[in-house]
Amino acid sequence: MDAAAPLLRGEGLANEMKNKLLGLGLGLTLTTLGVAAVPATAAFADTTCYTGCTTPATSPPSTPLVTTPAVVPVEPKAAGTNALPFTGADIEGMAAIGGGALVAGGLMVRRSRRVRRVAA
Repeated sequence: MDAAAPLLRGEGLANEMKNKLLGLGLGLTLTTLGVAAVPATAAFADTTCYTGCTTPATSPPSTPLVTTPAVVPVEPKAAGTNALPFTGADIEGMAAIGGGALVAGGLMVRRSRRVRRVAA
């Protein structure tokens, strides 16, 4: 029997289309779960502070405390150091770069497939 006969009857194309749709559905499902899971996980994150935290007094002291503020010497920072925290704006920039890389990769794959089809 000829190997091209199932393709001529359309059987191979149906399986190929089914595989593509299953792959697309799996990709969309995983993407949706990722988009939903990240904010849900962040909602349960620990909200304690990182530095300079003070614990609240659980009961009032029996005698009033008299405290004098301590003078903390400030050390000058070097000119080239960055003491700013890692913020959401940093994540936003990395996400934009990642999205651009995905679009560029998709365009390269699409172009290579088009060139292969023309050559065949």
